[in-house]
Amino acid sequence: MEVDTADDDLYKNFENSQTLYEANSHYTELMCMKDIDNKKRTDEAINIFLIGIKILGNRKNLSNKCVLPRDHIGKCCSNFNCIFQKNDITKKLISSISCAIYSTPGNDDYVYKNRANRLFEYTISSNEEKKLRDKKEKKKCAIPLKDASTPILLAQAYLDWITYVVNVTDVRPHLVEDCDENILTIINKNKIHLISVFKKFNREIFNEDGYSMCVITRNVIKLSDLSDPSRDNRVNIRDSDIQLGHNYPRSERYVSIRGENLIPMCRRGNLIIGERIFTEDIWIDELKRIIIPY
Repeated sequence: MEVDTADDDLYKNFENSQTLYEANSHYTELMCMKDIDNKKRTDEAINIFLIGIKILGNRKNLSNKCVLPRDHIGKCCSNFNCIFQKNDITKKLISSISCAIYSTPGNDDYVYKNRANRLFEYTISSNEEKKLRDKKEKKKCAIPLKDASTPILLAQAYLDWITYVVNVTDVRPHLVEDCDENILTIINKNKIHLISVFKKFNREIFNEDGYSMCVITRNVIKLSDLSDPSRDNRVNIRDSDIQLGHNYPRSERYVSIRGENLIPMCRRGNLIIGERIFTEDIWIDELKRIIIPY
């Protein structure tokens, strides 16, 4: 009988990408990166559903890493919530940041868990998901391979995303006046790093005044594009709503939630670029072909 090795190769490529991206010294030099906890996140009872299913390995009891500056004083933490004032806007903002980085996208629970931790132990490919899918029973037993990440890569991703948030044009009044200067320092160093990384590909990720923008439409981001307590942006949708964009799109071949891969895109911008790679010219050339006749 022929043995299906497709997923074995897929998982191997994914694991190799983890090792490669985790070696990025820029982030380990800035952040503490100590384990925050070692709490068990999985329910052993769900193993019954995964018997005979190929699973991504080496994910037992993964812990978030501390994102605070290296050699910080006090308790380790996986966020910079302390730099924000407490109000309705920042409450929703903090929640959206945490959800975008640390949680998988929404799902239907038949196989893939809805809004699960990206470190969830049971991680499977779409091929394996099809073997399990049965709409008579919600198994909630795994997360998609393309949405998984690792503790180190999540810490990288968090620093990148918070760098974009802190550089939104009107966010300053919502920051604590005497917030930790060490945190602001590593955010600024990371901003300089990101500018340098994307400059190599002739891409700008901040506008000429240094503010965050949708990297596709180049419209400056306003805080209301990230957090607007007056509306439910799941149903009251605007083209300017900012989404977690990727340079290299979500894929089962590599980790996409990592440092140097996240970029802010408005809903309209995300639709324009689709699944194209931001730092390649295919999507730009397509747009040129569209507008030249006019």
